[in-house]
Amino acid sequence: MPTIDFETSVAEFLALGRRLQATLPLTGERVLDELTAWYRDKRIEGAAIDEDADMLLLQWGATRPLIVVEPTDLRRLADKDLRFAEQELQYLDVTRQVFAAGEDEDAEFDDSAVQMSISLGFGPADGSEPMSNLWIHTPQEIASVVKKYANTPFVLSLLNRPAATVTIVVGLCG
Repeated sequence: MPTIDFETSVAEFLALGRRLQATLPLTGERVLDELTAWYRDKRIEGAAIDEDADMLLLQWGATRPLIVVEPTDLRRLADKDLRFAEQELQYLDVTRQVFAAGEDEDAEFDDSAVQMSISLGFGPADGSEPMSNLWIHTPQEIASVVKKYANTPFVLSLLNRPAATVTIVVGLCG
C-alpha cells in the first residue's frame, strides 16, 4: 500500500477537493466514496492505524458552515480571517483526522493533529436535526461503518441530494 508523507497528504487532499469542486454539484455519496477510497488506498507516514492516528470521522446534523471559496489550508490563516455563515444548515461531513507523530514522543495532539474535511451544507436547519458521528478506525471497518452511516435516517435523506454549499478545509484539531 502506498505511503505518503504528511504534507503530501495535505496537498493530495486539497487537490482532491479542487477536483470535486470542478464537478459540482456534489452529493454526500460522492464525497463519501472519494474519501473512503483515499483512506483505504493511502497510508500517511508516522500516523499509525493501530494507535488511532489516522481515522475517518463521519458527521451529520446542523452547523454554521465556514465560508471558503476553494479548498483551504486553515493552518495558514489567522482566526480573524475566518467567517461563518449567518444561518445554520443541515450538513454531512467526512473528515480524515491524522496525528502523524511517528517516533516523536514529545509531539502533542493539539499542536500537530489535523482534520482534512469536506462538509456539505443543504437546506436551512430547523433545530430538529439529530447530531451525531461515527468513527472509522481502520480501513477494514469502512464497509460496515459506511453502511451504518448511510442507513441513518437523517443521513439517508441527504446523501444523494446536491449540496447547496461545499466547505473543503485542512485545520488543526486543537
